[in-house]
Amino acid sequence: MSPETPPPLVKQILTGLRYRYRSLNMVHYEAAWTDSWVHRRCFHDHPTLIDAAKCGMPQPGFYVVAVERGEPRELTADEDRVVDAFRFGRFT
Repeated sequence: MSPETPPPLVKQILTGLRYRYRSLNMVHYEAAWTDSWVHRRCFHDHPTLIDAAKCGMPQPGFYVVAVERGEPRELTADEDRVVDAFRFGRFT
């Protein structure tokens, strides 16, 4: 067994944990904005970038963040292009 391959018991435990705590394995998106120099987020679990962007539309200067394994992260360049295309109506 190579060092990269976990033993079968460890694989079973990890699979069980991933199944039990699915929300920590998935990526969801949240709308975010700044209000009086305070960063705000909607805290909705939007499954798509467009859903999060729609949620953020009422807020001036909104943006979208990805939440992966419970931690917010900046959008990738491809994700950012999708949000910009929606925001500015440039679907190509």
